[in-house]
Parts: sequence; structure tokens; C-alpha cells
Amino acid sequence: MTPLTASGTPPASPGLRVRDLARTRGTAPALRELLGAPVPQALPHAPHGFALLPLNAPERPERPERPERPEDPERLDGPKRAGAPEHPVEALRTYPLPGGPVALVRVPRPGPGDRRAQPFDPSALLWLRLGLAEGLLHSCVGHLGDRPSGDSTVLLQPLVKAQLAEAAAEQAEFAAWLGGGMADGVPASRLRRPHDRLTRNGRALLRLFGAHGFMAEGPGGVAHVSELLADVHQDAEGAR
Repeated sequence: MTPLTASGTPPASPGLRVRDLARTRGTAPALRELLGAPVPQALPHAPHGFALLPLNAPERPERPERPERPEDPERLDGPKRAGAPEHPVEALRTYPLPGGPVALVRVPRPGPGDRRAQPFDPSALLWLRLGLAEGLLHSCVGHLGDRPSGDSTVLLQPLVKAQLAEAAAEQAEFAAWLGGGMADGVPASRLRRPHDRLTRNGRALLRLFGAHGFMAEGPGGVAHVSELLADVHQDAEGAR
């Protein structure tokens, strides 16, 4: 029997919560939900030792005041604080995104049996990327609705509406596929094609944004980090 929440509705699955956060609040809050703690003690990463992680300060879209320094490997967005991961990490690049910055980091290679070698749950990562794609679609609709075109707006042009409808249909189909449990328990090495579908969907939306789609702190950065999540957190077999 499915347990109910205080409101009498079934509790949302972890994948659905991650998707909702990615869609409504951005990449960093969704990654924190996926990690299960504001500052994780265990850093999930791919076998090659790279990962995309939220910076410690929650939901600060601005860049850190001081750039990351390779010689200070413990630091992501500031000096090491209480509760920070006990294993040093090296921040290689910071992405200032809506909802807060995330960093591409390198962690030391774990030894055999080290739990830090466990990657993100593959199906939850797909839910996160789907939420980001849905957020891009929502932003794209708003952006095009604000752009005048003759006596109307770009949003109401037939070709634009058709492309948006196609992107929305692809996302709905993908959500139904994920919701049916088709990715549950499937290793990351067998999920390359679903990730490619989300990548193509995001790139199609970026083209509709026009020049605005190239903004690193806007839709372009969100789509780029979404693709990096797929690339970084694939295992060695899936990366080939």
C-alpha cells in the first residue's frame, strides 16, 4: 500500500522532486536534492574522477568574489567550512547559473570499495536533465512572447509554435517513459540514447532563443551544464 503525506496524497518520488526543483529553481538546488545534503560527505563522481557539484552557498547566482585556485583544492566557493567534504576536491571551472552556481570539480581517484566511487543514480540524473529542459521550454515561451513581430509576437508565428509544440511533445513523451520506470535499475552505460534525446531537445530550444540562447548565465549555460552532467557522469563503458 502506498503511504500518504499529511495532505492525503502519495509522496513524490526522489526523481520527481529533482525534476521539479530543476524546472522551477535551477541546477544547483536540484543537484543538492540529488546529493541529499547541503554539503555532502560523499562526492558521487564518474570513474575518471570528475563531477559537477553545487557550490556550498545555496542559490547565489553571482560569481564567488575570489576565483578558484588549483592550489586550494578544498575550496569551492570559499574557505573550507564545518561539514565540508573531508576529501579534497579541485574546482576547475564555475558556472554562474540561475538558482546558484555549480562547479566542475576533480576528486582523487578512490580505492577499491570506496563508496565515493558511486555515481549519481542514473535514472535520477535523467529526471534532473528533463526538469532543466522543461525549464528551458518555459523560459523560451516567455522570451518569445516578449519579442514583437509586426502586430504580434514571435511566439505566435506558426513555425515557432510548431517547433515549441514539438519540443513540448518530446518532453512529455520522455516524462512518460521515465515515469513508467523504463530507466529504473538500468546502468548508465545503457542510457546514452536517452541522454542524447534530452541534449537534442535542449539545443532545439536554444536555437529558438536566438542570440539570447548563447548567454552563459542564462539558457546557454543551463543547456551546457545539462550536457556536461550527461558526459561527466557516464561510466567508462557508456562514455565510449
